[in-house]
Amino acid sequence: MRPYFIVLLLVMLAACSRPVVKEPVPEPVAPGPAVQLPQEDNPYAQHYVARQLHGIKLSQGAGEPTIYQGGKELDDYQHMLNDGYQMLGYTSFEAPELSFSYAAAHAAEVQADAVVVYKKLITAPMATMDLQPVKTQVSAQPHAGAAADIYSYFATYWGKLAPPVLGVHVMQRSNNDAGPGLTVLAVITHSPAAKAGVAVGDVLLSLGGEALSSPQVLQQAAHRHAGQEVELVLRRVNAEKRVHVALGTAL
Repeated sequence: MRPYFIVLLLVMLAACSRPVVKEPVPEPVAPGPAVQLPQEDNPYAQHYVARQLHGIKLSQGAGEPTIYQGGKELDDYQHMLNDGYQMLGYTSFEAPELSFSYAAAHAAEVQADAVVVYKKLITAPMATMDLQPVKTQVSAQPHAGAAADIYSYFATYWGKLAPPVLGVHVMQRSNNDAGPGLTVLAVITHSPAAKAGVAVGDVLLSLGGEALSSPQVLQQAAHRHAGQEVELVLRRVNAEKRVHVALGTAL
């Protein structure tokens, strides 16, 4: 299982150590015929880990969730952040081959707008896992693959954010980093931050004269100044930079 904080740390390290390039887009796929089974019998639901989201406003999604076939995890993660999505949770398990309709069924249950699915054929199941219940359960479904082949599955679930006031994903700096501020992990495309020239790897120091000590402080400052043009102070490499950003309207 890939804990969320490990994925986030890898994204931060990658963002700060490589030039910004246009990341590949995960490939959308057809989920296939819908499956009718209780969520407790769906491996995607059984192993789902929800993130604790505080103060995050999602748009009111409509229609069926979009299912993507994942490629490179870090690139896909960066793309979803840039495209205005927030990660809701993830799941990781081993099972016989499943159609994407299983992921779609659970996405609808947790009200996710998109799911990125990674599937890899493994030579043998983990010795500590008893897969017989999963094999028996899945082999009874009409869209399951041959029970002889075992796959490793990992899926991330995403909700579309409401139009952002600022439009950045940030991480609080560790105690080992010199100085205060918040490191930018992603900039949402066409957001106020993107239009002001904020880039991945920038360290945000203050917004509207308010020092930024945590993501929560940034969120509160952005909403206090929503709809206004304010000064954003940031550090890029070793130089301090001041830009003016026209914040969006808070919903």
